[in-house]
Amino acid sequence: MSTPAAAKSEDLDQFVRTAKAKGVPDDALVALLRQNGWSERRIYRSLGAYYGEALGMVPPSRSGRTEHARDAFYYLLNFITLGFWTVALGQLFFSLIDRRFPDPVGPYGSGANRGTLVSEIALQLATIIVAYPCFVLVGRLIARELARRPDALESGVRAWITYVALVIAAIVVLLDAIWFLNALLRGELTVKFILDSLVLLVLGGGVFGYYLNSLRPASADR
Repeated sequence: MSTPAAAKSEDLDQFVRTAKAKGVPDDALVALLRQNGWSERRIYRSLGAYYGEALGMVPPSRSGRTEHARDAFYYLLNFITLGFWTVALGQLFFSLIDRRFPDPVGPYGSGANRGTLVSEIALQLATIIVAYPCFVLVGRLIARELARRPDALESGVRAWITYVALVIAAIVVLLDAIWFLNALLRGELTVKFILDSLVLLVLGGGVFGYYLNSLRPASADR
C-alpha cells in the first residue's frame, strides 16, 4: 500500500508525463508546479524521469561532492562564527552586570579583581570584533551561493546543520526558563539574576529565530 507522499509523487510524475505529451514547455511547467508548492529539485527529478523514458536512457548526472563539501564548509563556519560572537556577547553582558550589581562573595564584589574584569571584557570584545565580521562575510557567501544554485536551499548538509543549531538554541532557552523558574520558586530572584536570565533568553531565542527563519525559503519536497 502506497503512502500519501508516494501517491503525491506518482501524481506529479503522471502530471508531468501528461503535460509533456500535450506539448507544455518545460519552463511553463516548472513555474506552474512551483506555484503549487513543489520544489524545483522534485520537479526536475520528475522531468528527468520523463525524458529518460522518452529517450530510452537515463540522463547523465554530475557528482555533487564538490558542492556538498562547499556547503558543509560554509554552514559549519557560519555556525561556528555565530557561536563565537554570541557566546562572547553573552559573557560581555554577564561581566557588565557583575560590575553593576556585584555579588559580595563573587569575584568582583570586593573590587580587588578589577584587572581580571578588564581582561575578560577585552577578550570578549576581541572575540566579537573578529568573529562577527567573519559571520557576516560567510552569510554573504551563502546568500551568493543560494542565488547561483537555488537547489542548495534543499541541501541535506544545510538542513542537518540548521536543525542541530536549532536543537542547541532550544536547549539553551529551555535551561534558562528552568533556571529562572527554579529561582522564582525558591524566592531567590535578584536584579542580577533576572538580567542574566534575560541575556540568555534573548541570545538563545535570537539564534533559534535566526535558524528557524533560514528554513522558511526552502520548499518542502512533496
